[in-house]
Order: sequence, then structure tokens, then C-alpha cells
Amino acid sequence: VLSEKYNAIKTEGNLNNDIGLPRTLMRLEEDTQAAVIEMGMSNKGEISVLSKTAEPTIAIISNIGVSHMENLGSRENICAAKLEILDGLREGAPIMLNGDDPYLASAKIENHPVFYYGINDKFCDFRATDIVQQDDVTNFNIIYDGDKIQNVTIPTIGIHNVYNALAAFGTGLQLGVTPQQAADGLKKYEPSGMRQRVKVVNGIRFIEDCYNASPDSQQAALKMLSTVQVKRKIAVLGDMLELGSISSDAHKNAGRLAAKNKIDILMTYGERSQETAAKAEECGVPVVKSFLDKTELANTLFEILEEGDNS
Repeated sequence: VLSEKYNAIKTEGNLNNDIGLPRTLMRLEEDTQAAVIEMGMSNKGEISVLSKTAEPTIAIISNIGVSHMENLGSRENICAAKLEILDGLREGAPIMLNGDDPYLASAKIENHPVFYYGINDKFCDFRATDIVQQDDVTNFNIIYDGDKIQNVTIPTIGIHNVYNALAAFGTGLQLGVTPQQAADGLKKYEPSGMRQRVKVVNGIRFIEDCYNASPDSQQAALKMLSTVQVKRKIAVLGDMLELGSISSDAHKNAGRLAAKNKIDILMTYGERSQETAAKAEECGVPVVKSFLDKTELANTLFEILEEGDNS
């Protein structure tokens, strides 16, 4: 979105910590006009340092999930840790929050204008309506400031990506990008790394979604896979780490979600994911296989794949 108007750079891969963020800032050149900097954390205090280092002119918080629950203990603490982005945000600079997230919708923000984006809450400043997902494309309208831009397209599927598109659209408008420029930028979106990158090999469609396994990302991946029109839907899930006391329940819930989203074949890797496999089998997933050896999993997947599958 910002590249439609500015010479922009962005965080590459997962360079979002106290080593990666400075590396990204060192890519700034004399002619760089905009920089999109991702800030990650696994404990309190980390985003505060990153934000004070980058001194952003606008901030976005996309959601409050349960990643890093082991370290932070509760979603309230995770929310507080993410709100540390305010520590380095320049005075009077805006912040974009997901208005459909109950923790962000109720967050108290002082000395910064707050803009909300969402789908379900009609009071959001930027809201998506008439969402249609087909093949590898999602179309929707955006309502904002008493106006509407129709037929916005992103070349990917998944409701979570609609939220991301709304955040980008709203951020662009705050930074002087026109609504049409923002829509044009969204249409040119390309997944980075292995974040929902689609590849077709011998008639089999693979969705590489391997950035970071968490309850939220697995739920989004399974929900997205359920919308794809293919012969068989095959999910390969790995262990989710740093979940602490909720680890067992989270892995079991992934198995329930596999059944709910009508996955035909579920394959899991890792000791924790054995609970995912057991619950999926209990909930009626037709074929479930659990592995502790990655090579064995890969060889088994290779043997069962057929043209027309989606994995």
C-alpha cells in the first residue's frame, strides 16, 4: 500500500527482534520515504525497547492471541506487552487497532488518536463488508469515513488477511495514500517467506504456512483450508511452543478444529501434537497420522498425495 506512493522498505522474513529490527533500520537510505517495521516479542519489555529504537510515526496492533502464554501468563499480560509499542510512538501519532478484538477494543490509549478496523463491529473506522472468497482471491468492500470503496481485491484467502488488508488500507490513508492507491496496492500483495505462499506441483496445490505455529495461526490456516475447493484437504500440523499451562488444551482444540473444518487427512509432527491427532481421530477426521520423525512424515505424505489434493 505505501509503495503506491512512497519508496518503501519492510521487515523481511522474521527479522523482528532486538537483532533483526536494527538490521532493518540499517537498510534505510537517503531516498527511503517509508518503512514498515515488524516488532515481535516473547516477554514483557521487549516491544518497549524495539519501539523506542524505531520511534514509529504510526502503530498497528493486529490482535491479542495466546502465543507466548508460557512467559506472559494471560491474554491481559500479552495485550499489555503489545501496547508497549506506545512507549516509542511519537507524541500525537495515531495507532490502528483491531476493533473486533475485545482486548484491543477496550484498551485505554492516551495522547494518541485511535482508529479501529474490523468486520463485525459497525462502529469501526474502517470496515470490510460483502466478503467473497474464491480460489486464491478475496473480494470485499471497505466502508470508511462515510464513504465506500468497492471491489477491493487481495490475491489470497482467509478472513485474517481481510483484517490485515484493512489495517494496511487505514494506515495508508493516515499517511497520505489515496483510497484508490491503497486498493491498487492491496491487489499487488505477495506473501513473504512461507506465509501462505501457494505452489502447485504436479496438479497438487501446496499452501506453505510455516512462519510460526500458534493456536491462532493454526485456526486461521485450517479455516482457510476449509474454503478451498479441491478433491482432498490435507493438513500437516506441528507442535505449538511457549503455551505453558494451556498447551494441552490448545493442541486438543487443534484436533477439534481439524474435524470442524472438514479436513480429510491430518498429519502431525511432534510430541505435543500427538494430542492433536488423538482428538482429531476422536472427533471424526477420516485419516489421522502422527509422527515423531520428520522424514517419515514427509515420505508418507509423498506416498498418499494425488493430483487434485490441497496440502
